[in-house]
Order: sequence, then C-alpha cells, then structure tokens
Amino acid sequence: MATQTRTFLFADIEGSAAMGRRLGGAYAGVLADHHQLIRAVLAAHGGEEVGARGDEFCAVFASPRACAEAAIQAQRALASRAWPAGETVRARMGIDSGDASATTAELTGPQAHRAARIAAVAHGGQVLVSAAAAGLVADALPAGVGLKDLGWHRLADRGRPEQIFQLQAEGLPAGFPALRSLDYPRLLTNLPAQVSSFIGRDTELAAVRDLVARSRLVTLTGTGGAGKTRLALQVAAGLADGAGDGVWFADLAPLTDPDLVAVTVADVLGVRQEPGCPVLDTVVEAVGGRSLLVLLDNCEHVIGACAKLADVLLRDCPNVALLATSREPLGIGGERVHRVPSLGVPADGADPGAIRASEAVRLLADRAAAQGVPLAGDGPTTEVAGRICRRLDGIPLAIELAAARLRGMPPVELDARLDERFVLLTGGSRAGLPRQQTLRAMVDWSWELLNPAERAVLAALSVFAGGFGLAAAEAVAAGPEVPLGEVVGHLGALVDKSLVQFDHAGAGPSRYRLLETVRQYAAARLDAQGPSAANHARLAHRDYYLALAEVAAPQLVAADQAEWLDRLDAELGNLRAAIAVSLAQDDSEPGLRLATSLREFWPARGHAAEGAGVLRALLDAPAAQGATLLRARALAAAARLLEKMDGYATAENYCEEALAIARAAGDDYLVADVLQRRAVILLRLGQPGTALPLIEQGLELARRLGEPHLAARLLSARSHTAYVAGDPAGAARDTAEALRLFRQAGDRLQAGALLGNLGNYELSEGDLDAARRHLAESLDIARALNDRDGIVYETFNLGLAEYLDGSPGAAEVLFAESLELARRMGMRANAAYALIGLALAARGGADPGWSARLHGAADQALAELGHALQPLEARLADLDRQRLRTAMGDGAFDAEYATGRSLDVARVLTLATDPAAGDGAAPAAPAAPDPLARFGLTAREREVLPLLAAGRSNPEIAQALFISVKTVSVHVSNILAKLGVSGRVEAAAVAHRLGVYGPAAR
Repeated sequence: MATQTRTFLFADIEGSAAMGRRLGGAYAGVLADHHQLIRAVLAAHGGEEVGARGDEFCAVFASPRACAEAAIQAQRALASRAWPAGETVRARMGIDSGDASATTAELTGPQAHRAARIAAVAHGGQVLVSAAAAGLVADALPAGVGLKDLGWHRLADRGRPEQIFQLQAEGLPAGFPALRSLDYPRLLTNLPAQVSSFIGRDTELAAVRDLVARSRLVTLTGTGGAGKTRLALQVAAGLADGAGDGVWFADLAPLTDPDLVAVTVADVLGVRQEPGCPVLDTVVEAVGGRSLLVLLDNCEHVIGACAKLADVLLRDCPNVALLATSREPLGIGGERVHRVPSLGVPADGADPGAIRASEAVRLLADRAAAQGVPLAGDGPTTEVAGRICRRLDGIPLAIELAAARLRGMPPVELDARLDERFVLLTGGSRAGLPRQQTLRAMVDWSWELLNPAERAVLAALSVFAGGFGLAAAEAVAAGPEVPLGEVVGHLGALVDKSLVQFDHAGAGPSRYRLLETVRQYAAARLDAQGPSAANHARLAHRDYYLALAEVAAPQLVAADQAEWLDRLDAELGNLRAAIAVSLAQDDSEPGLRLATSLREFWPARGHAAEGAGVLRALLDAPAAQGATLLRARALAAAARLLEKMDGYATAENYCEEALAIARAAGDDYLVADVLQRRAVILLRLGQPGTALPLIEQGLELARRLGEPHLAARLLSARSHTAYVAGDPAGAARDTAEALRLFRQAGDRLQAGALLGNLGNYELSEGDLDAARRHLAESLDIARALNDRDGIVYETFNLGLAEYLDGSPGAAEVLFAESLELARRMGMRANAAYALIGLALAARGGADPGWSARLHGAADQALAELGHALQPLEARLADLDRQRLRTAMGDGAFDAEYATGRSLDVARVLTLATDPAAGDGAAPAAPAAPDPLARFGLTAREREVLPLLAAGRSNPEIAQALFISVKTVSVHVSNILAKLGVSGRVEAAAVAHRLGVYGPAAR
C-alpha cells in the first residue's frame, strides 16, 4: 500500500498514577471525560484515533496544521474544564511527522512511538513538536500561533539528540521548566540509561501504567528472558516526570544474601544506616510521607525478603508505590500481578507484511542491524525470520542472542540449527549478568530456584506436545517422588515461577503449556534422570491419551461430537506423541487401541492419510500379527481410511482379513461393520451388484443386534446402490430412513453426508431447488464441524448445482475450492472429480483445449485408482467431451486430451489453476505480497469481498458481477467462514485492515 506523510499526536496526563491513587474510583470518571473531550477535538479537526490506553491517546492527521490546531484546542479545553475534587488535568503532548501507510502496523509504528517519546519529556499543558513536524507546519500555522526552539535533547530510546520545538498560542502557558529529557538536571531518578531501542509492547506498557495508577504494588512476572526488567524500566521512565520525590531503581540480581535487600534499597534512596537500628526501620522513617516509586528488579531469588520489605513500606509509608519484577509473585496483600508474555510472533503462513510488523521480528531486525548484519527485506528471508521468532517462542533474550549469531551465519542456517539452541545461543552482552549471556544459563537460573518436587514435575511435563489440562498433568507427573494430590500445588508453583504458561480460554477448559525453549530444557533434565524415569513419564502420557481416545470414540457419533472433535483437535499434538511412543514399544496393543479409537476423528479433521499410515505401521509390527479382535477392528478402521484415500486394493485385503477374524470369533457387530466398509469400496470400484448382497447381510445383523447407527450406515450404502441402479425412489427411501436414524443418534457428521448424497440424487433428477437446499445444509454442517472431508464433497456438489443452473463462473469457484482442499488432504479421486468440474465450467468457454487437457488428466487419475465415475458426473463428462470434440475437431481434441493424460500430478494441479501453464508460458514476475493469501479465498470470493467491504447488498453484488443472488449468498457464507468472522460488518473490518477497500480493490 502506498505511503504518505502523516502527522501524529500523542497525549497523556501528567501525574496520572498519583492522581489515580488520590481519586480512587472517581478516577475512572475523569478518564472518561478526558477521552470524550479529546475525541470531540479529533473529530472537529479530521484526526483519526489509532490508540487509546489508560490516559494515553494517539491520533494521526493528514494535515500537520490540523494536528497543531487540534492540540491547541485540546489544551484549552482541558484547562477550562472543572474537574472533580479540585483536580487539574494537564496533558503532555508530542507531535511528529513521517511517512506511513494506512495499515495498523504503520499507524502504531515508529512515528507514533517518536511522538510518545517527545510527549514524555513535556510538562503538563505543554505541546512539543519534532523538527520533522516543525518543518512541515511552520509556514502553515494560523495567525497568533508560533514555534519556539527549545534546542537539542536526548529522548528515551533515541540514540542521538533531537531538536525539539514548543507550540505557542494564545490561551496556552508559555513558560515551562526545562524539558524532562535525559539531560534534565532536576529529574529525581537513578534509572539506568538504555543503550538499545524499546520495541513494541504498546499493550503491556499501557496496561502496567494503568495498574500503577490504581495499585501501590505491581509485580511483573514472566519466564526468564521475557523482558520484565526492560518493560519495567520503560514504564518507570515514563513516570519519571519530575513530580514528587522521584523514581528509583534497586537492582537485586547480584544479591546472594536476603538481608541485603533492605540495605540495597536504603543505598538507592540515599538513606544512611543507623548503628543498632534495623535497616528496614531506618528506611521507613526516612521515607515517611515522601511520594516516590521504587522499582525492585529481580526479586525471585530473595523473594521472602522482598515480600517483607514491600509489606512494611506499603503499610507504613502511605505515598510509596512499588513496581517489582520477579519470576513469581511476592504473594502479599494488595499486590497486582501482570504476567509479561513473550513478544508477539507472526502466524505460520502469514504474509511478509504481517511478519515484518510482528513485535518479535521487529526486535530481531533491530538487533541484527545493530550487529551490522541487517536482515534482507525479501520474502524468503522474511519468512525465515518469522520462523526463527516462532521457534524461539518470542522470548526477547533468545531473539537477541539469535541476532548476535547472525554475525557468523545467515538466517536460514540459524533456523536449521535451532534444535541445538542451548549450544547455539550464547555470547550475550558481556555487561549483562552471567545468566543473561546464554540461553542455557537463563533457564538454569530458573531450575536452580525450584525445589526437588517442582523439578520432578517440570521434567515430567516435558513429554507433552502442546497444551494440556490439569487431569493430564496429574496423570503424567504423579509418581514416587510426587503424590497425586500434590501435583496441582507444584503445577501452580511452576506457573507462579513462569516456567509453565497458564491459558484461560474463557468458557472453555483452562490449559497449561510449556514454551518450547523450556520444554527442550526440561526434556533433557528428564532424560538425565535415567531411562526408567523418562519411560515412566512417556508411558503415563501415552496411557492418559489412550484412555481419552477410548472415551471419545462413542461420543464422536453422538450428540456431543462437535465438542469431542474440537477436544481431540486441541490434543492432536499429544495424540501424535502418544502414538509415537506406542510405535517404539514392543507391545502393539496400546497403539492399535489408540489409533483405532480415532477412526471417526481422522477423516473428519483432514487427517485420513495420517491415520491410515499410523494404523498400517502398527498392523505391520510383529507383535500385532495375531488373529485378535483388536487386530480386526484396527484393520476395519484402516480400511475405512484407505478408502477415503483411494487405497482400494489394500483396503479390500484388510476387510477380507478382518471379516475372517470377526466371523471366527462370532462378533456379529464387527462382521456387519466390515461388510459395510467392503460394500462401500465395491461401490467406489463400480461394482454395485457385488456390494448389494453384502449390505443386505450386514443390515440383517445390525437390525437383529438392535444397532441403529450401524443400520443407518448400511442403509446409506444401500441407497447408493439404488441410485446407481437407476432407482431414485428406492435411494430416497433408504436415505430418509438412514437420515432419521443418524439424527436420532445425534450424529451430525453422518447426517450432513447423507444430505449431500440426497442433494446429489436430486441433481440427477433435475430438482435443482431441492438439491441446492440439501447441499447447502450439508455444507453448513461440514463447515460448522470443521469436517474437511465433507467440505471437499459438498463444495464439489454445489459446484455441479451452479453449473447445471447455468452459472459456470460460480461453479468454477466451488470446484476450485474442492480441488485445493482435496489436494491438501491427499484425496486423489475427489481431486479428479474437481478437475472434471473445472473442465465443465471451462473458464467461460475461452479455452476448450484447457478443458480437454483437464478431462484427460482426470480420466487418467481415476483409471490409475480403478475408480468408477458416479452416474451424474459420468453423464456430464461424456456430454462435455462430445461438445469439445465438436468445437475443436477430433484431431485437436484427441491431442489435447492425450496431453492431459500424460501429465504428472504436480503439472495437472498447476494446469487446473493456470491455463497458460499448458502453453509453455514464461514464468511471471514475482507478485507483490498478497494480504489475502493466508485465507485461501478463491478468485470469485476475492471479487466479492471488496464489494461486501464497501457495504453492497447481495443483489447489488450479483448485479455488479453478473451472477445470481443465490451464488452471491454462497460466496458470502464461504468468505465469513474463511475469515473466521460471523457477520458482514466483521468481514468488512478485516478487509479494511488488510487494505481491501471498495469495488475496485483486488
């Protein structure tokens, strides 16, 4: 997006923290009135609010003059207003100008931060202007308004002095003390100067400032290296405004004797120790009623002494406020805890702009540049930088150590070696504490502060892959050293000490997790305990998730299936880890039970290929060769997954073996289950006559056993044989009965699939309205359950409906979505169907040769699979090939069709989305970063989104794009689902954030 020069105004309230403590609950009303006044001024001068946190306001203006006029009017309005309890609200304001685009990252980026730094050195009622902004506004100021040169000043986080001007106007004070820059001699503070810039943390800065305004003790906690000290120093620097008795920094990190805590604070405050008098009493007497803020840094190793000091100061010194940093809270009354998170990292697959805008990557880029190795701005380097920051959990210290390593290796090599992070990430600042010079030393420090039981629990928790719940932690961490009932206490202590992250998901279950850096360290400690301890933890983890999967299995075909699918999805990393442990064990039984229990989950969430691979590996193990019922059930589950992945030959063999075992054991339920699976495979192979007797046998068993869900699956298979045989009435009858049974059981997955089948039958009969209704309902169910298997089928079927209704453009969009998802899931037959659909849609008939090639490619793929086309699709494909042959001539059609049959899979998929790819076209120049890429929108959805964002109704969008209103409705529903929003307004907001504006945007 193009940049333009913009002017930023930053404002906050002088002495807001002290005012908040004085006013108590009335302070909220003062803030509300302040915000209302500022917003009214912004509206009157064309300012756009880009951030408001606590007492801070940031706005952007297209006109420098408008920004100056807004600042003057705001100061006048604040000064003339009567405030509660005789208070005076005096705002510090800073103005800066620079180039920025209209993106959130740019509008809250460097210029906004510079304006904040300028405001921080102002006094209440004063408006300061940077040299850049002064140069733009000097000749445009209205009469009676001028600029006064205040000279050069060093600002927080600015490496060199900046020239600062004061905006002067009638009604504004003209005389102020010297600016509160780093050169201000009356600034009462010993805060250390910072030699590097402060990156990001806008949300945390505002939140902590707000806490300090409301509470006299605020403790910043977080994992080692999370940036607690730097954040605290930044907050403290912003509060060092010359008011009161100053802001003071007490560095407790070097202390080894807790008795020296009070001594250190006394030294910092200039309190002389009296012989024979306890140091703490002396400090309390000396401080008395003075108004000051003390920053107690690195409290965790002297936590008891810090808690005692804080408690006494808060009780006996009414105007003292404390800001502490620690890996765990102090644990005393009145304490407010703020957990400092890691820096924000870009999502996997984010576009380059979003990657570069993320806090973690900005820190890496800044520190790399400081090392003399600036990161290249190209897409591949940006992607690697984002991945490095993700793998380092966004931990600032780890990122700074990584930046130092870039002096000797390129980013791609650093990324490749991050599994060796504890060896690799060394060489921090020699001026830093020893524990801040290597990543291992940072975590060693936290480990040494744990008691033996906490160490045992943390080591055991390293076996989790991703998050976990309390019950899982208890199952894994309990053992000889840690009784079950004590795990929760130790887990809480680890959370307090910032070694375990606690994620409270609102209405959902709370989860715990370990940052990957901590997990790797704890895993090494677990292995160091010996094979017995490590094996105990990993088997306990395996057994817990085996039990979870077996409890989930019946629920996945019942009324609570959505909840259970989501729960298993959340545990997918742990399920995979449990399976990996099972594969490494001689005993195959637990692994077979686990993988088989997930038979419904695997395909529903797009993991059919993975599930099939796991089951095949387990079934091939020597210990799994016995003719047991467990093996038979695993064979049946694998056959179902292989059928989904078009592995018909192996699936048939598995069914044959499973059927023999089930019959020998007299397990009629399993017999009927395998008969149904075998019948479905035969239907895919075009053998309905062979399938029907198997279905009838299975149906008789299911009814005799009183198993309605199994009977419904068999009825569904029988309905398909009727459809293939040309008996639509019989197909509809069986479908209706199966649908009733599935709904009765609460199985929405199977009900949705049957609605899709019903819609397909109705398409064959020409009943487009009924077909659309059932197919749309089926797709809605699939999207609601995140059933990727169902989405593949129903986007294709709805594409057929659009095609038959004379809307090839809308059909193409749906076929393309089906193809993309089928490709990612390895569903080769479905991908071939989608290729046929794209050939039918024919890109408006512009390239018949392209359609002929797609027909050839699809036919070749289906022939290799031995898959027989369904009746409707076969009929439509035949008609289209005849049309193309007539239009092109026999020779041309045969040549293009043969070309299609000869293409490899990758070339076919390229051809399907790019017709020019078949003509030897030269590669296109690299495209600009696409902000919509990560959402997977189709070409038509990209045309609809800007119109939706512009507020157009469905009929208006239909008219603009020459498609039906029904088609627009489908596209809008798809867009909302892909963007992860529930309404048009939210979708428009996402579009605007990404720079998609109005009808012309693409």
